[in-house]
Amino acid sequence: MSDQKLLQFPCRYPIKVMIRATANLREQLDTIVIRHAGALGAGDISERASRHQNYCAVTYLIEARDEAQIAALFAELRDTPGVVMIL
Repeated sequence: MSDQKLLQFPCRYPIKVMIRATANLREQLDTIVIRHAGALGAGDISERASRHQNYCAVTYLIEARDEAQIAALFAELRDTPGVVMIL
């Protein structure tokens, strides 16, 4: 069996965060992502509200340096109140 990794770093890596639609949560997420991945361009962030506006999906396209960076980012996002799921 080969010892190849699934990802070659650095690489563009999408992270989708499902959140409850609450005030200031998106700003908190942006701050966390920037802390781990650096500044993002306007085209690197997209947002889509659920049909009844109760939830929101925010997708970040980051430049991932390594697996540890992704794991640390996921851990901090997961511990943020209002975050429902991270893909």
